[in-house]
This record gives sequence, C-alpha cells and structure tokens, in this order.
Amino acid sequence: MNRKKAKQNYICLMLALFGAAAMSIVLFFVIFRFDGIAQTFHKLQNVLMPFIIGTVIAYILKPSCNFIEEKLTAFFSERKKAPVKLIPGLSVLLTMVLGLAVILILLIMVLPALLDSIYSILRLIPSSIEAASDWLLQYFDDNETLSNYISELAESFSTSIPSWIRTNVIPNIEVLIGNISSSVSGVVSLFSNVLIGLIAAIYILGSRKKFASQAKLVNYSLFGEKWSGRILREVQYTDKVFSGYINGRLIDSLIIGIICFIGMMILRIPYAMLISVIVGVTNIIPFFGPYIGAIPSFLLILMVSPVKAVIFLIFVLILQQFDGNILGPRILGNITGLSSFWVLFAILTFGGLFGFIGVIIGVPVFAVIYDIIRKLVKYGVTRRAQASEKTCVPQAENAKHETDRQ
Repeated sequence: MNRKKAKQNYICLMLALFGAAAMSIVLFFVIFRFDGIAQTFHKLQNVLMPFIIGTVIAYILKPSCNFIEEKLTAFFSERKKAPVKLIPGLSVLLTMVLGLAVILILLIMVLPALLDSIYSILRLIPSSIEAASDWLLQYFDDNETLSNYISELAESFSTSIPSWIRTNVIPNIEVLIGNISSSVSGVVSLFSNVLIGLIAAIYILGSRKKFASQAKLVNYSLFGEKWSGRILREVQYTDKVFSGYINGRLIDSLIIGIICFIGMMILRIPYAMLISVIVGVTNIIPFFGPYIGAIPSFLLILMVSPVKAVIFLIFVLILQQFDGNILGPRILGNITGLSSFWVLFAILTFGGLFGFIGVIIGVPVFAVIYDIIRKLVKYGVTRRAQASEKTCVPQAENAKHETDRQ
C-alpha cells in the first residue's frame, strides 16, 4: 500500500515538474518572441476577420431571430400544412432583411443631414473666428496688449486656413489621387470582409442550435457531468450578460439619439441631426459617453449662438439624467451586478488595454470575471466550512465519550 502511494506521489511530482517546465518554455517564448507572436496573431486576425464580423452580427441579431422564429412557429402551428422545416431558414432570412432595412433607413435619414451640417460648419469657421475675436476685443478693450494679441491670433487663424488649403491641399491633389488606389483596395477589403461576414452570419444563425448542442456534447465529454453543468450555467450567464448589455446599450443609445433630435428641433438648436448622431453614438460608451458627446456638440453650437449652446447644455444634462435614472435602468436593469466603482475600473482597464472595443465590452467582460471569482470564493468557503465541520464532529464525539467515562 505504501509502495503504491509512493508511486502515485512520484507520478504527481513528475507531472508537476513537467507542467512547470512547459509553462516556463511558454513564458520564455511569450517574453522573448513577443513581436513574432503579435505578428502571428495579427495575421490570424486578418484571416479570420470576416468570421469575426459574422459572429458579431449573428450574436447581435440572435434575439431578433429567436423572436421571429418563435412567432412563425406559433403562427404555423395552427395550420395543418405548416412548413415546419422552412421556419428556421425563413426566420434567418427575415432577420437579415429586417437588420439591413433598419441600417439602410438610418443611412438614408442621417447621411444627407450629416453632410449638410459638416459643410455648413466648414463655411462658418471664418465668420465664427471673426465674431469670437470681435467679442473678445470688446471685452478686453481696456487691455491694449491683450487686444493686440487677440487681433494677431484671429488674423493668423483667418489667413492660415485658406493658405493651408492653397499650399497643402491643392498641390497635394496628385498625391491624394495617387493614394486612391491604396484607399480603394482598403475599402474593397473592408467591403469584402463585411460581405463575407454577412454570409457567415446567415450560416451561424441558421446553425446556432446545432452549434450549441455540439458545444454541450464536447463540454460533457471533456469535463464530466458535474463540472460540465457548472460550465454550462456560467456560459448561459455570460450570454445573458453580453446579450442583455450590448443590445440594451444599442437600444438605449438609439432612443436617446431620437429624443435628442426631437428636442433640438423643438428648441430650434442648429446641427440637430449631426449632434443627435454624436450624442447617440457616444452614449454607447458607459459612464464617460454623455460627456464625450456633449463637449464637442456644445462647442459646435457655441460657434453659431452662445445662447443656444447654453440651452443645449441644459437640455443634454436633463436628457442624461433621464437616461441614467429612468430609461437606462428600465432597459438594462442591473444586468451586470457591478457597483459604480467596478464599472469605472472595467472601463479604464479594458479601454487602456484594447482601446474603443475594450471600452464597449469591458463592463460585461469584467462582470463575467467578477461572477466567476465570486463563485470560486463561495465554493472555497463552502469546502472549508464542510472540512471544519468534519474535523469538529469527531472531536465533539471524543469529548462526549471522555465525559461519559468520567
């Protein structure tokens, strides 16, 4: 028996040494071959980009596809000749058509107004600089030194922009035309990735139930019944957090953008469409998004009318209070279960590591990590408590026997 136990200990020791050596080799290559590993991952990312885009599109459209399939099943279940086999494919087709129609309608509604706003801003820049300089000169009229400095600064700005266009933009038109080929290739590559991604999204949506059953089978075969159930519950929680959070943020930002546009039209604030798009898009970013969208919008309106800029600032503050206290909780709820401190920590950490994508997905990713750590801690505490109970029971029985003998 002792020899068998010693043999088992020897095998465990050898496996531990082998694992430590393997991890050391992996760490060595990660540290000293980091550039090569980064290039490999970059190439792999470029190759898999269409499938990444397709997976993201399919994941965003999955709730709509499930809803449409459920309604189609309920509609055709009452009929005897129901096309049951066609329902999954029909639901995927309707989901893709609906998604593309929404994007197309938004582009048709938003793009012309955006272009008009941008052109008007470019035309307004010289007159805005002149108006601002006149106002500053009137305000600092008694200070001759500061007035001269403001006049020189305004003159340099008013002359530098047209001269920059004449000296830099116009002579470099040939260079810009020469670079069109590379830009076109980049646009073509992006278009092909999106197109292949849409096709991949159709296949992923159509086979989502098959993929889920295959993943469950692999999970059960690798980890057994006990741990596979735990992993499955964690995957379901992850899907709930990501799906609820991302779709909730998109819906919330769309509603805020529409309300912002309607309010600005009622208040007759300029650049309503452009600023509503800025406010809606930046509202996707949690915590910092409202401020990121409000500051440049305020500066744009300030060039036209300071009074309207102040009105817009008050309006957007009321709008963000409505979003943070009424609309956001109604749509998102407490889907992540994180406090404000951990939300801020997740945004700063993942944003610093992965940029804009990290800012968007940092909160749900950290919520999943936080949930896993919480469950592991709870599991460890439970095991410790059970172990202490097992050791306390024999001690209590021994004390009882000792008391009986006395």
